[in-house]
Amino acid sequence: MAERIDLIEKLPTDGRPGEAADEPAALTLLRDLDQVFVALEARTLTREAAPLRRMSWDDLVTARAVADAEDWSRPLRVAVARATRSSAQDTGETAKTVDRTATAEAVADSALPGLEEILDAFDRGLLWMAVADRMPKPHQAARLSGTSARNFIRPTIFDALAGMIHLRLVESGHAEPDIAWSGQPGLALPESWEKGMDDAIDAAVADTPDTAPLRALLAGSHCVTA
Repeated sequence: MAERIDLIEKLPTDGRPGEAADEPAALTLLRDLDQVFVALEARTLTREAAPLRRMSWDDLVTARAVADAEDWSRPLRVAVARATRSSAQDTGETAKTVDRTATAEAVADSALPGLEEILDAFDRGLLWMAVADRMPKPHQAARLSGTSARNFIRPTIFDALAGMIHLRLVESGHAEPDIAWSGQPGLALPESWEKGMDDAIDAAVADTPDTAPLRALLAGSHCVTA
């Protein structure tokens, strides 16, 4: 489909204006347009799809992006919650309690840290001392240590932070859906984030984490603190 759309977009113009204002759209020939689509859906959709909520393309793209971002970020949030709990127990401080045996999917969102709390944990030196060891990884990678272990898990932590940023920007109304008919649907981020996010996250997940660039973006005008 993407290749077909790309070829159509490359076709030369036929000389007609882009939008013929004097020609009504074909859909205007139909009465009760919404009811027509409801009836069409009832006859064409599968039994599993029929009960699903109707959404606009923009809402669908946003919902998918949010679901992906939540999936990417949850393992890191659980790992940080468990690492900070362990650190608090060692120092006699208090921290949010997360069941050691619970799976990432079973932990309630209210028990998980937010983006700033995660950056605070990185600043405390917990990323490579405690958090990374608590991130899920395949059995083959369990024996890795040192640089090899960090390089293996670093992309997953990068994606988790990116997911949390996407969630923050969606919640604050600063990310817009990008349908991208001939590409991969996703989110269009503010210009400052498009230019600076990757470098800022790279700094935060470096061997010696530096969260300052990411905090600077978060403090900018294009984002709000949750």
